[in-house]
Amino acid sequence: MPLDEYRRKRDRERTPEPVPAHDPQVTGAGERFVIQEHHARALHWDLRLERDGVLASWAVPKGLPVDTETLRLAVRTEDHPLEYLEFSGEIPRGEYGAGTMTIWDTGRYETEKWSEREVAFRLHGDRARGRYVLVKSNRDRRDGWLLKRTDATDTTPLPGVSAPMRGVPGEPPTGPDWLLQVRFGGRRVLVEIDGGRTRVLADSDELTVSSLEGLGPSVGATAMLLDAELTGAGELWIGDLLFLDGRDTCPLGFADRHALLAELPLSGPHWRLAPVYPADPAVLDAVRAQGLPGVVAKRADAPYLPNVEDASWVEVGERPPKRAGPGLGRATLTNPDKVLYPLTGTTKADVLEHYRTVAAVMLPTLKDRPVTLVRWPDGVDKQSFFEKDVSRHAPSWIRTERVGTPGGRSESADFPLIDSVEGLAWAANLAALELHVPQWTVGPRGGRHAPDLVVFDLDPGEGTTVVECCRVAEAIAGILAEDDLVAYPRTSGGKGLQLYLPVTVTRAEQTLEFARDLAERLAAESPRTVTAVMAKQRRRGKVFVDWSQNNTAKTTIGSYSLRGRARPTVATPVTWDEVRACRRAADLTFLWTDLPARLDAHGDLLEPLLFTERQRLPRRG
Repeated sequence: MPLDEYRRKRDRERTPEPVPAHDPQVTGAGERFVIQEHHARALHWDLRLERDGVLASWAVPKGLPVDTETLRLAVRTEDHPLEYLEFSGEIPRGEYGAGTMTIWDTGRYETEKWSEREVAFRLHGDRARGRYVLVKSNRDRRDGWLLKRTDATDTTPLPGVSAPMRGVPGEPPTGPDWLLQVRFGGRRVLVEIDGGRTRVLADSDELTVSSLEGLGPSVGATAMLLDAELTGAGELWIGDLLFLDGRDTCPLGFADRHALLAELPLSGPHWRLAPVYPADPAVLDAVRAQGLPGVVAKRADAPYLPNVEDASWVEVGERPPKRAGPGLGRATLTNPDKVLYPLTGTTKADVLEHYRTVAAVMLPTLKDRPVTLVRWPDGVDKQSFFEKDVSRHAPSWIRTERVGTPGGRSESADFPLIDSVEGLAWAANLAALELHVPQWTVGPRGGRHAPDLVVFDLDPGEGTTVVECCRVAEAIAGILAEDDLVAYPRTSGGKGLQLYLPVTVTRAEQTLEFARDLAERLAAESPRTVTAVMAKQRRRGKVFVDWSQNNTAKTTIGSYSLRGRARPTVATPVTWDEVRACRRAADLTFLWTDLPARLDAHGDLLEPLLFTERQRLPRRG
């Protein structure tokens, strides 16, 4: 029956969508259509055409094409009832298609052809007007179609611009023919928004910027190409408009382009327009008083010339970006603009800024623990190396302790102990992106104390993610609760999750034995989802509870440390509520730019781990 699948996917007691009890008795072509903007798990547009008493429906991820050169993917979905022509609202979480749905356009349409493999039609709406063809894709996907516009228009597809326009250095011009735009010292980027998706491009590389994930969905179906500055903190300052909804705006004067920008919804939590003022010397004085790099003076009638340096733009008072400065105290930062994460453009100065931001909560977790540095001097896409012995190059003000390293290149090494923001800055200057520490501390004379932490390192095997790790973490928490023990969760900054348990023991082996026993018990109770065996072939489809990290010769990544991955992820403490709510790997993935807001919201989640009474492990057997 036409609406059986529609009804099967919906609970009429929970969803505000129309759910008719009976199927329509009408057949033949209709003339009404609706396009709905659907902010579900992924933004898309639902195209619905009246046919045989229902609405034949396609989900179009990037919306209708505005020119004849662009092909759009369309996915055939279940038929919808005619009442859906007027539906808009919030579909509740947990329901099929959960999210906000609004009517993007509605009106009449004419059918020119309707077959199993091709639908040709002409839309007469307020926003969607023209002839379109849906063609069944030859690919394996049964519901895959392609959508194309076929009538001639005066619109063009998004242009491929290789580099932004550049100005010439000079003195600030004055007069009514010039406008001053504030500069923020960020990296020049081109931002392409199409079909609710955002691409950030710099020097022909595409950057991943988590702070801008909401930018594309916030402008809906509007296509545009922007010239902007991206700061190290992930803030986007938008300076110019090169393309808007099928129209090349480069030939327009800057004043006209900026007027178009001002009408667009481009003010968000991490993106906004760069301020523009009349060419008055007082503007430059005010900019400099705020410690900003300067301004770019643009002739009001100047066209935009991609990849060209032109005197119609004048760079005034430009100087190197104000990042983290030359260093911190006794630590100097050499080559601060060196890019260590090419994918995101994250520099050595950004690494220092991260460690400055988290220092207050990170330093207590490093206190009295010998640090193993993992260094990427040429960036994360090049070779890295571990460094334990820093005796040859550590400055005198870095505390070091000689610690035994059985099985290593030598019997002992002079490890750094990082106990200050200056120490973190020293590590940042070495491109030591990762700081690893053991589960034990040393005393003031270098003596090794018994372990004070138990760690459960949850490593997802092939076919699993941190989501499955969260379910295992909940099971471990339940077992610990049997003995009134409490653990604290933290992401690894990679694919897994770790639980830390503050303890007091009399023998160094106790923590390893306790972790092994619990891991083996859990693996025996849940053999399909959990393993306590390290062998890779035994871990497929399971979460490995790595109890061996409690070996006193091993270390784990330090809390709040960066990771040397493609993106600057961070080993981040999380709440148990976040663990229980995790349903996607992205739920527990945090970049360095996410940490300031997390610290504001949650404070120091590891404070109880460090400053509450240590727990005694139960006796077994």
